[in-house]
Amino acid sequence: MNLVLVILLTHIFSQNSTPNNVLYLTVDTLRADFLGCYGFPYPTSPNIDSLAERGLVFDNCIAEVPLTCPSFSAMLTSNYPRSLGVVRNGLGINKRTKTIPEIFKENGYFTFCVQSNWTLKSRISGLSKGFDKYDDDFHSKRWGLFASERLANDVTDRALEILEDVPRDKPFFAWIHYSDPHAPYIYRRDYDVLPQAQDFGSLKKVERVRRNYASEVRFVDENIGRLLKKLPPNTIIVFVADHGESLYEHNYFGHGRRLYHNELKIPLIIVADNVKPGRTNVPVRGIDIGPTLLGLANIPIPNNFIGIDILGNEIPTNRVRVVETYSGAVPKIPILRFFMKRAHPIMQGVIVEEWKLIVDGKKYELYNLKTDPAETVNLAKSEPEIAKKLLSLINEWNKKVPLRKEFSSSSLSKEDLEVLRSMGYF
Repeated sequence: MNLVLVILLTHIFSQNSTPNNVLYLTVDTLRADFLGCYGFPYPTSPNIDSLAERGLVFDNCIAEVPLTCPSFSAMLTSNYPRSLGVVRNGLGINKRTKTIPEIFKENGYFTFCVQSNWTLKSRISGLSKGFDKYDDDFHSKRWGLFASERLANDVTDRALEILEDVPRDKPFFAWIHYSDPHAPYIYRRDYDVLPQAQDFGSLKKVERVRRNYASEVRFVDENIGRLLKKLPPNTIIVFVADHGESLYEHNYFGHGRRLYHNELKIPLIIVADNVKPGRTNVPVRGIDIGPTLLGLANIPIPNNFIGIDILGNEIPTNRVRVVETYSGAVPKIPILRFFMKRAHPIMQGVIVEEWKLIVDGKKYELYNLKTDPAETVNLAKSEPEIAKKLLSLINEWNKKVPLRKEFSSSSLSKEDLEVLRSMGYF
């Protein structure tokens, strides 16, 4: 077995020193390849790029499920969405499930969150567990009459307000979440960094969508910069997205219903005093975020966590990473939500080294990510043995990680359902 030993972090502080603050900084629907530090040719992300220069950049991190609530539930519990029963937006974690914020709080941290995505509201997601303050009040309208969302400038303003009130005798664990790159996009003319078109109205639909998306990324980046400038110097930063976005690649727009890398690959940057800046291609997944956050804070990691601390463990280069999706949100009709206990993924995939298999019913897609990162050449027929081997890995994983029989379906209001619809989940 090939192993990559990532001894990039020693304990950042001894048992007797003052613990560092920890910032879990996240952006919704952020494609890695729209950031300069991941190769985007236009200046969408000067502040995130500056963060990358100071930290360790991970080039091979994927989400468990390309949806907000399942992805963050996996990160903050180090467990699979199917095991948690959180496979679609509108489902929440069980009250008995241990969360990363709870563990930080038990270890003396002041914990707070400022978030901006409706699906992460406390009463829907259950992810407020362990936070001393979970700020999910939306004051600015964005998506029509019902669909309210907090914009990036509001998120930063509120985060800075709470930072002023953090008890001085405690370190803090903060989760700050921005949502602006989520559709429907606002075209922000002042943040348009792509080459100017002579006539914006004449642009093709795909070009307009990409331009709008890029302007949203730049807007978020500016407000992240405002936050970073005000952070105390002894703050560890873990920057990551929940999932990406398909911008009409493979004839699909959005996320949550496909398993291509546009939706699965997420940026991950870690900045800490004893983490050597650079890049790594070790295979990482969302469930590793929680243990890594604890490891950075020198807090013991529970034995029942599925993920690993990626900053001091041997990570096999042939690590098996199974991904899946169950479509967008829970059904609008209550009786149909009840039958979700019988739900199965609409699509599954597995990634091992350069190979990736996607299974959609009886349809198989096999890609070599090294030679075909855009996933355009299906090799399932020309490489049947590889496809067969990868399929067996999915089947083995399904036996090892059974579906939770019951889902913790939240009580969704008419407003909740309207917001989910406006976000493209119905």
